[in-house]
Amino acid sequence: MGEKTGQATGGRLAALDGLRGIAALVVLLHHAMYTNPDFPGAPGGGNAPAGSPMWWISYTPLKLFTAGVESVIVFFVLSGLVVTLPVIRKRGFDWVAYFPRRAVRLLVPVMASVLLAAVWVMAIPQKSTQPDGTWLSSSSTPNFGWEYIVKGWDLLGGDGQINNPLWSLRWELVFSLALPIFAVLALAVRKWWIGGLAAACALTYLGVHAGSGELQYLPAFFVGAVIAVRLDAVRNVAERINTHWYRHLLWAAMTIGSLLLLIAPWLIGPNVGEMPELEPALKGMVPLAAAGLVVVALGWKPLRAVLETRPVQFSGTISFSLYLVHVPIIIFSTYLFADAAWYVGPFLFGIPVAVVIAVGFTWLIEKRSHGWSKAVGAWASKRYATWFGREEASSTASRADAESASSSRP
Repeated sequence: MGEKTGQATGGRLAALDGLRGIAALVVLLHHAMYTNPDFPGAPGGGNAPAGSPMWWISYTPLKLFTAGVESVIVFFVLSGLVVTLPVIRKRGFDWVAYFPRRAVRLLVPVMASVLLAAVWVMAIPQKSTQPDGTWLSSSSTPNFGWEYIVKGWDLLGGDGQINNPLWSLRWELVFSLALPIFAVLALAVRKWWIGGLAAACALTYLGVHAGSGELQYLPAFFVGAVIAVRLDAVRNVAERINTHWYRHLLWAAMTIGSLLLLIAPWLIGPNVGEMPELEPALKGMVPLAAAGLVVVALGWKPLRAVLETRPVQFSGTISFSLYLVHVPIIIFSTYLFADAAWYVGPFLFGIPVAVVIAVGFTWLIEKRSHGWSKAVGAWASKRYATWFGREEASSTASRADAESASSSRP
């Protein structure tokens, strides 16, 4: 996640910032609900009798408001799109500048969020009264030590114990390092994009079925890369659709279909886990559902207008920071109000505090990391040209800032 996606494209991708902001708010609600062990899907939880409020929240279309894991897949598809886009749009892409620039862009906010998480962890004893195996008990850190900070900084092989969302940043970093491979593969299936998307869904299915994180999550980035390669075609088709009288009906059907496909396993009901082939098959379709939402956000003018409104754009602006800081605050709030009703801490206190902290984190850390990443990328490109005598590297360094304007928040 980085600068607003619309800056490099005349505002045409600004709606994707709004989509990302909504996804971040869904993740926030998702983790707030996790503090209740009866919330279906929470580790160790799921006690939701048919007709109960928890049942309605989880097994009907209302699940869209708390579909946190599915929203992370939306993040991955968006990252695949906007990080791949500058690579395929310009010849002579400066890879020497890209890698250090992307590393700084990701790791500086991550490291700052880990330090901030340590503050919340130390602020109140985290000894859960919930049974072992619940989300709150497994995400708490009752015996905090400095080692947890080091593990949090290590995205590839560490432990995000004190800041749960870091698990997804691991895949963001892996994708960023492997971007040349993703870009080449996306270009290779440019004419056979349907086959490329089908392969991504099949790999996701295999990943879910086998419990492989690489296969379960990395194909979503590839789906985004395929959209980047086909972006002009997507826009052209959208413009043709928008000339017909049935355009709103078609876009609405695609929106509803994508949303329902996104949460399809939940709509089957609590017994979907007893269907060993159906659940992985439906989860394998989640990247395709996320791709549908991206296409609709770009093509359907009324929806795009909503996503580009100031409040929704604001949520997109703070989305990466909100994603990084909110879980330690939610957990702190739950312990702070341990004697009150379960929702008081995470919802009435934790969510507002998380939004305020995210605003400050965006200004203090994230925006500064943008400038630092550009400077580091330009420096690396110039050093490479000096050390290895590549004049063209020096000339492409001047394009680093323009390319980074299209980079996205993870």
